[in-house]
Amino acid sequence: MISYASRFISTSLLASCIFLCCNNLLSAQDSLTHRQAAGMPWKQSFEDIAESISSRSEKTIDYTGLLEELERLEQNPVKINSGDINEINRLFLLSEFQKHSLIEYIKKNGALLSFAEFSFIYGFDNISIELIRPFVSLEIPEKTGKLRIQHPLKTGKHQLFIRGQKLLEKREGFMTVSDSALLENPNSRYLGSAWKIYTRYSYSYRKKLLLGFTAEKDAGEEFFKGNNQKGFDFYSGFVQVNNVGKIKRIIVGDYEPRFGQGLNLWSGFSFGKSTETLLIEKRQSGLRHYSSTNENRFFRGVATTIAIRDLDVTAFFSSKKIDANSGEIDSLEQDESLITTFLESGIHGTRSQIQDKDALSETIYGTNLSYTRNRFHGGFTLLSFNYSPAIAKGEYPYELYDFNGNSGTRFGTDYKYSFKKASLFGEVSYFPGRGWAVIQGGLFPLADQLSVSTLYRYYSPGFVPFYSNAFSENSTIKNEKGFYLGIKILPFAGWEFTGYIDMFSFPWLKYRVSAPSRGMETFFQADYSVNNSFNMYWRLQYENKEEDLPASYETGNLADRKRIKARYHLTYKLSASFELRNRVEWSGFRHSKIKSEGFLIYQDILYRPRSPNLPDISFRYAMFDTDSYDSRIYAYENDVLYAFSIPPYYGKGIRTYLLLHSSPTEHLDIWLRISGTVFSDRQAIGSGLNKIDGNHISEIKLQSRFRF
Repeated sequence: MISYASRFISTSLLASCIFLCCNNLLSAQDSLTHRQAAGMPWKQSFEDIAESISSRSEKTIDYTGLLEELERLEQNPVKINSGDINEINRLFLLSEFQKHSLIEYIKKNGALLSFAEFSFIYGFDNISIELIRPFVSLEIPEKTGKLRIQHPLKTGKHQLFIRGQKLLEKREGFMTVSDSALLENPNSRYLGSAWKIYTRYSYSYRKKLLLGFTAEKDAGEEFFKGNNQKGFDFYSGFVQVNNVGKIKRIIVGDYEPRFGQGLNLWSGFSFGKSTETLLIEKRQSGLRHYSSTNENRFFRGVATTIAIRDLDVTAFFSSKKIDANSGEIDSLEQDESLITTFLESGIHGTRSQIQDKDALSETIYGTNLSYTRNRFHGGFTLLSFNYSPAIAKGEYPYELYDFNGNSGTRFGTDYKYSFKKASLFGEVSYFPGRGWAVIQGGLFPLADQLSVSTLYRYYSPGFVPFYSNAFSENSTIKNEKGFYLGIKILPFAGWEFTGYIDMFSFPWLKYRVSAPSRGMETFFQADYSVNNSFNMYWRLQYENKEEDLPASYETGNLADRKRIKARYHLTYKLSASFELRNRVEWSGFRHSKIKSEGFLIYQDILYRPRSPNLPDISFRYAMFDTDSYDSRIYAYENDVLYAFSIPPYYGKGIRTYLLLHSSPTEHLDIWLRISGTVFSDRQAIGSGLNKIDGNHISEIKLQSRFRF
């Protein structure tokens, strides 16, 4: 019997040969890379990054903030000919060196007249130029004058989203049960309906004034009754004013601070290891309003940044309640309630989930000083926090260095320095009595066809990672040492090679790792494209980590846990409206005597009509067969705007979805998404309250956006 690996190799090689032969029939055009050929480079990059990061995390990651920033940039392009660093800073895809190199070029040569001029600016290659093209305007900005109240009321932009989604099959938690049975076991059923409802409103005026709110009800939560008499389970809102005198930004409400390289303070989404092998440096964005739906990982209060020449001074204060589990600890005087676990699901559909809601009071305040001049940036961040009740660390050996108590202070410095085409960056953070965290990286364009990135990090086992979000192999910023080397090569026309190697170790124990351990990960991808209608890539990824032997009761009995993935992906545009995407992927897993493998193959059909009266269509048909969850395969799926679907494909079955997007008027957008999976290896899906009797699961999602 032919193995999955053999099937993958033979299928991908056959497809490669066929399309390379067909390549001779394609009209000759300027060669483009995979990113450029996608038509919208930033959207393809976003899909790759989101898929790559999600495959590393067991948590649900919210990419709303990143996608919102990209869409806002596309709708309000950066006017680079202004020469204003505050305006150019909005283009966070650029490095600090690229920003200052651009400003120096404009000062010396005047306004850019075409995108072709970017190739004469130090630090810009064809790939970076194509990546930023949708977000850049060459027009000369007009003076906006003072902010007047009558102008916002007349010329501001409004957006209102309304979304509803539901699994069509009935889950165990929504089955009818008698009152007596529910009284005996109050957590045996969800209290609310199976619908998930989301609404969001935003208003903006000339980048000066922004405000908005977000509200969400998860499936199983009550709505305008019971514990949610005021409607939704979660509400969030903000008011943001920019560039008023020396006040660079002020936010009242919910927000996210992002400074340095993420060690001292970085709330919200953050890049890590991904297919963009050079994208390892965080681009500091300072204060940003919050409009996502994670109910715990944000700041609520007031924050402001004041500009004093080359120095930005930021002060922030936040006070809110977050979800947590509490336990009773015996004391000589009284029973003391302590927090034992932070919760991040944000779902409050059962009695016990409702009890955990807002169980922990969190107060955070601090400051950041940011100095930028020419090619140098330096920063200092101080963060103090207080929790009530106190936090108790666990009793397992790997939890020895976990934080316990209710208050603390963390501080540190960060820097960036650019010279010629290269740049260095780093950050140091210290928590008194607990430990250090250090990160040091560099980006080095060695030639027009060769660029290298490096990064070293050390996070002590006792470091307290609250609201840290730096480059890491671990899920938290602690107990890790590592060195990363990334590379990008443009060897000849039509080809792009990217890769990285990351070697890491963990000085202390971890969950399911009862001794200090080490590991490594390698990644290689080859992109080939001949014109703007045809591109494909091959990818190989290998990871090896030490982990406790399965069912072993001996401490320190570790064995290598190996995972390897191979992928072939093809994108082919039949016309300006029709696009086909094909993928074949194989995954293998081995840990001691446990072996698992599997494959995924799918066909995407995308239709983008030129007529505004016809809807955009995205359709996928996928077949998958994996031996277990260990050999699962992740694949990004198109979804309604600001919703994300990157499910793990595992087991044996077929998955398909259909997404329709229509804009019947310039003020209205409508999305409809229907997805479904049929398994051939089971008669029940899920467990507990989410169990479905049967071998199929399907979902419907409807969203509308009003713009006025």
